Amino acid sequence: MSTPHPCRIEAIWVEGDVSGFVLILRKDARPPADDLNDKMHQALRIFGTDRGQVVNAGRFTAIWTHDTGYTPQDRFEHQPVMIGTRWLLLFCGFLMHRDELAAKLGVSESEAPRLADSALVALAWEKWGTDCLDHLGGPFSFAVADCERQSVFAARGQERGISLYYHDNAARLILATSTKPIFCDPAVPKAIDELRMADHLVMNHEDKARSFFRDISIVPAGHTFVADPRHYVARRFYSLDRVKDIRFARDDDYVEAARELLEKAVAASMRAPQTPALSLSSGLDSSAIAVTMLGQIAAGRHPFSGPVKAFTAIPAAGWDRIARPGWEGDESAPVRALARHYPALDVEFVSSDDWPYDHGLDLLQSYADVPLAGVGNLHWGLELARHGRKSGARVQLSGSSGNAGLSLATRDILFGQWFRHGRWLNLIREYKAAARHAIPPQGFSLRRMMGAAIVPNLPDWLYDRHQARKGQAMSMLVHSAINPAYAEDLGLAERMAMLGRDQRYRRPRTRRELMRIMVHRGARDNSGAIAEAFKVMSGVQTRDPLGDRRILEFCYAIPDDQFYRDGTDRRLIKRVMAGRLPQEITSARRGEQSADWHSRMARDLPRISAEIERLGDDPAMARRFDLDRIRRCLAQWPAATPVSIADCPDAQFMRFGIGRAIAAARFINSVEGKN
Repeated sequence: MSTPHPCRIEAIWVEGDVSGFVLILRKDARPPADDLNDKMHQALRIFGTDRGQVVNAGRFTAIWTHDTGYTPQDRFEHQPVMIGTRWLLLFCGFLMHRDELAAKLGVSESEAPRLADSALVALAWEKWGTDCLDHLGGPFSFAVADCERQSVFAARGQERGISLYYHDNAARLILATSTKPIFCDPAVPKAIDELRMADHLVMNHEDKARSFFRDISIVPAGHTFVADPRHYVARRFYSLDRVKDIRFARDDDYVEAARELLEKAVAASMRAPQTPALSLSSGLDSSAIAVTMLGQIAAGRHPFSGPVKAFTAIPAAGWDRIARPGWEGDESAPVRALARHYPALDVEFVSSDDWPYDHGLDLLQSYADVPLAGVGNLHWGLELARHGRKSGARVQLSGSSGNAGLSLATRDILFGQWFRHGRWLNLIREYKAAARHAIPPQGFSLRRMMGAAIVPNLPDWLYDRHQARKGQAMSMLVHSAINPAYAEDLGLAERMAMLGRDQRYRRPRTRRELMRIMVHRGARDNSGAIAEAFKVMSGVQTRDPLGDRRILEFCYAIPDDQFYRDGTDRRLIKRVMAGRLPQEITSARRGEQSADWHSRMARDLPRISAEIERLGDDPAMARRFDLDRIRRCLAQWPAATPVSIADCPDAQFMRFGIGRAIAAARFINSVEGKN
């Protein structure tokens, strides 16, 4: 089938599947490689079946696949989108605040619901060009092929945007939302990037352009990618530092503004064909989303009705009920109180009793093409999504980004900051208030106050001595199962310092620095790939209203005292939800995810030990991992859940390092064809 176009477009309508795209820029005048294009399209189709298209336009080939059912506009998707006679656009993701964007673009209220997200992005590109990024929000990636200039412009959103990979060789530049179609090119070897994998094992994710594959790079979140046949460059387009300060005349104005932003973010995230489900804990974040959802449904702001189906993870029956001091391992009691307060909230408690600690790990990594860091949270995350799909929902909301913004906890940072700035009276007053608000209340202690205020300001060498004296010295090897000799050979300590990753894991010196770390740094760049893998495995798309760019920017811009004052930490969200949450939620201790990790792994110790022994038979694996330390921990597995070094010196290593090593090893074996 042919479509008139100055670039001679050849369009082939095929049965496709998942939301994803590939854009190929050929560097010479050779005709399209149809066999390669078909292989790439088939590589995207492993995620499901729905619709897709392959289009050749001059030196470009655009490949698109799509699944439907997650938004009312999915059925209108048809890509690539032609913009005039010059541009060809591919889009993958979810747009927030569509109504406002449509109004800016002059789209009528009657027409907007029938426009796919990609169509709105195309209109935004036509109106604003590259400046359209100032008007787009949500987790997305898109690419625009300029058929006149033979160039590419692509962008990946900051809000956990869909992964965007690229490979450049003598014949072609390939840009794709998955590595799988890129490996269809025989010029691309499938090989692990050893340095990136080592970074992963020590939780250093600061080299954001480096993928886990040797010859494939990644466009980081919040970056653009511009290319032509001769060169390419990726540049950051988004940073919290560009946000201007916000100062209101009245203290209550901050609460009103935050509440309005929350309402809009939840409303935008609820764009779905059926009532969205909710991943619910006893925390303030997901509880705030639950209450907001219920209020909007009751007010008739959405085309569906209640109840809201919510799913709460609880520990397995074999858990010994041991959690970290001050934390709650079973969050069911406060959640039940919330459900009693709001009868339209239908809560189901999910224990995942039958699932091992590594439930779904291999399949998820095969879809995501990244190794998983938090293996201990995988089983319950998958089960909540699976139960959501079973209930009929295709969308499930969560509050996972709340602690980076709306519910940010800043007390400990501010104590050190006040001491550093000589605000002694403020420090004493606030520390006394914090002691009164503690659960249980504490008396004033000058020694504890000075420790909270002085320790954050110690120089590194003195801080190291202080932590060593307490038996809490930190380094990249405390939680990691990497072989120390391997880490030294790769110069990982120097690399971490060069990239600005502090292996002491010290608290930032300011609240804004903390927000920058939580929003721009860490493993967030992998989260897009993992979220898509979750969607494929469960049939449910997870959305995070509290990760909305507008909320995070607002929280960054307002004064420190909106988050902590008069002994109240996480002050902003508590004031926003005042009178709407029961006391059992507002006074609940912090919930500890996967509190049953110890008993869940204990059930599988023989299988885990056998897997470690098999790794020892592979010299390359033995070089990468500290197998002797893992063996020692498995042989001396404690009878009860260890929560501190007083219980077991390797408690944190057992909980995080072993699972992360097993996931990384399986990922490497899968890539190398050894599984």
